[in-house]
Amino acid sequence: MTDAAHAAALEAATAAQALAANPNRSAYATANAGSGKTKVLIDRVARLLLRRPDGRPGANPDSILCITYTRAAASEMLTRLFETLGRWAVMEDDPLRQALARLEEALPENYALDQLKAARALFARALETPGGLRIETIHAFCARILRRFPLEAGVMPGFTELEEDEAREIWQTAKRTAILRAAETSPVSLALLAREAGRDGAMSALDALKSAGRSLRAFAGLHGDHWPAMEQALRAVIRPPEATPDELIERAMGPDFPVAGIRFAIAALDGGKVTDGKTADLLREVLSVSAARERFDLYTSVFLTSAGEVRKKGPYTKGVADAAPLVAELFAIGDSSGTETQRILALLDDLKRAKSFARTKALMELGLPALADYAAEKTRRGALDFDDLIERTRDMLASEGLASWVLYKLDGGLSHVLLDEAQDTSPAQWELIRALTQEFTAGQGIERLRDPRTIFMVGDEKQSIYSFQGADPARFLKETQALT
Repeated sequence: MTDAAHAAALEAATAAQALAANPNRSAYATANAGSGKTKVLIDRVARLLLRRPDGRPGANPDSILCITYTRAAASEMLTRLFETLGRWAVMEDDPLRQALARLEEALPENYALDQLKAARALFARALETPGGLRIETIHAFCARILRRFPLEAGVMPGFTELEEDEAREIWQTAKRTAILRAAETSPVSLALLAREAGRDGAMSALDALKSAGRSLRAFAGLHGDHWPAMEQALRAVIRPPEATPDELIERAMGPDFPVAGIRFAIAALDGGKVTDGKTADLLREVLSVSAARERFDLYTSVFLTSAGEVRKKGPYTKGVADAAPLVAELFAIGDSSGTETQRILALLDDLKRAKSFARTKALMELGLPALADYAAEKTRRGALDFDDLIERTRDMLASEGLASWVLYKLDGGLSHVLLDEAQDTSPAQWELIRALTQEFTAGQGIERLRDPRTIFMVGDEKQSIYSFQGADPARFLKETQALT
């Protein structure tokens, strides 16, 4: 890149950052790593604090909430913001005018002495704000809100917060206890989970359940923790066949397997082209295998690609189909699928539902006791884990009976919400943020302040690394579109 091109790219990037940092409207920014998203967040907070062009004071420090993903990120942003405000506090007039003009894309001569004085005072103003500037993780924010409204949220006043290592230790103990118990009471379910989870065993299978633990325990409570009722509810949703997966395969590849038709098809395919011959060889191999599972695995490749998708056409040429119509009657794929195609595809669907039911049932048999033990230990300690903090706050803010009161108390002091690393925000966190900011554009809250109340999000869907907890880049894009 030439020097001129480099300068032009830098100028364009700087202009884009300044546009994103404009605090007068809700906005979002998606950009690659290292493109200055954190700088934009800091610049936007600084611009919110500055005196407005018409001379009125800027936003109160405690009316701005900046949600980051980690404590380290929150600490870094707070440090960098205070460094900026600290520099302003000791700058001479002309350098300060230049700094403010660069930040706000204005002319240096537009800044009067009273504006410079207000900018210098921001450092002390931010330091003196009760509770400090609100640049924090979403979990820290939730803990602060729950401590303010413990009765409304249904949590124990004075609760403690479980750190990740503490919560992990409690959960590990609960899992071990559940697995030892299952070895005596539910050995079949335990073996299924261990087999399906691979080398990590049943312990990892239970880990996958934990993020949905509260919903699962609510499901159990809805059915009185009565296993037959829960099993019936699962059957109603999944609709599995009565037979087990092994029984389905044994029947499909045994009594229901059309051996005579397959032999006729082999003879017809042998007289066709090279591809027909390969299909004939595959069918011969299917007939030579006695084990139902192995025969089934071979046979499905007649209808499915190596990627497991249904083939676009039957495994034979037109010449074979014209000479022996029975081949198409058995193996046609498409609008007029053959009898064997229909049978195997229906079998695959039955197997999918049967396996889903068996896995879910086994996971619940082991997981519900583990979740109950985990919850009991948290209650004994008077503690909430990170998931509890999010879910309890979300539920409180979404509750029709409590939300108006809680949001009124919060709404009066909250005017701007900024969200960092938004691509890793989980569905529960999105629901919380939406409940928190719904009054920004409608209802009573919009009438309280003359100035626009804004939401700002930055992220990069390509950097999403928390899909295991439900983070979905597509949800990030959907939320950004809601701002436009």
